[in-house]
Amino acid sequence: MGSHNKEAVRAKIKDYLYEKYGEEFVVDRIGQRRRRGDVFYQARIYPEAIIGTNKWWDDYYYASASVAKKSFGRLGGVGDSYSYVMMNKTGEEYLLPKVKDIFGDRVRLKVDSEIEIWGREDVIVKEYRKRDPSSDGTDSFIGYKESDFKKAKERVVNDPEKNRLFLDLDVYIFDRIEDDNEKEKRRKDIFEFVQYLKEEGLFEYLEMRIVFVDERVLANSYDEFEREVNSSHKVRKYIEEENTMVELPPEDLRKEMSRKLEKEIDGMSEEELLANMEGIRKDELNYDDLRKWNSQYQCLIYSIGILEEKYPTSLEQNPDVAREYEKFKDVGIGPNLEYVYIE
Repeated sequence: MGSHNKEAVRAKIKDYLYEKYGEEFVVDRIGQRRRRGDVFYQARIYPEAIIGTNKWWDDYYYASASVAKKSFGRLGGVGDSYSYVMMNKTGEEYLLPKVKDIFGDRVRLKVDSEIEIWGREDVIVKEYRKRDPSSDGTDSFIGYKESDFKKAKERVVNDPEKNRLFLDLDVYIFDRIEDDNEKEKRRKDIFEFVQYLKEEGLFEYLEMRIVFVDERVLANSYDEFEREVNSSHKVRKYIEEENTMVELPPEDLRKEMSRKLEKEIDGMSEEELLANMEGIRKDELNYDDLRKWNSQYQCLIYSIGILEEKYPTSLEQNPDVAREYEKFKDVGIGPNLEYVYIE
């Protein structure tokens, strides 16, 4: 594709995004694609406002846009997927105040949400993506590109039979659980949050991980130890309480890491710890980058609706996993067996 065509594509996408979202976007990595015989241009997009912030180079805030390629060099309409980013951002804005009210300020929230509506493709006038490209056109649930989480929630609350909201939440709490009393308090916190989600109409298709991360990851020199841990030779260790074997970094490295990082965070202010927490990118809030070695405990919450929709085989094989979370005892907190820190 010539530079002239590329710049025309870039300009068309930028104008479209500014009109739709009211802000300037970077449009790059423009290339030509083909799908079912149709040719189109596709580009990566992200807001200019995130340049220089910790959101820059964070996949969570990136999306794509496409432009149909017409005959004689003409360009067709523009479509984009940034509405999914907006849906998740507005979801975080909606939920974060309650999350902090229950769990405290040392939290990071990661939202992955999608609304589906019941109807026919040819009568849905807003943007959508079909859930099943091979559908015969009969009424079915269709993925809907809503960019406002609150509006999506209101659709579900007002008409739950024809709207459903899939909500995948990661709540990262950067605070160790020191004893059984604190563990019980955290279980009560989780139960309270689940009841809130029920009251808000957000529980029906919920998948949630609440992860308690050792606060020592917030120390300034944590990155140096992270590299050393990842490159170290792993040693097999038997966990008697769980009757299982795991592989951990050498004990002397774990002791050194625990002691030095503990000393470092003891000398840091709460403001410094929170600033380092906020500096963790959303795409680092995952198993490989953060949870594998640093999570002390975690709680997994699955609604019956999400089990039936996404994990029917697991539900069939183990029906006891289905819970309504109407009782406090339904909430369980389990240890991470690959936790590297030594108290």
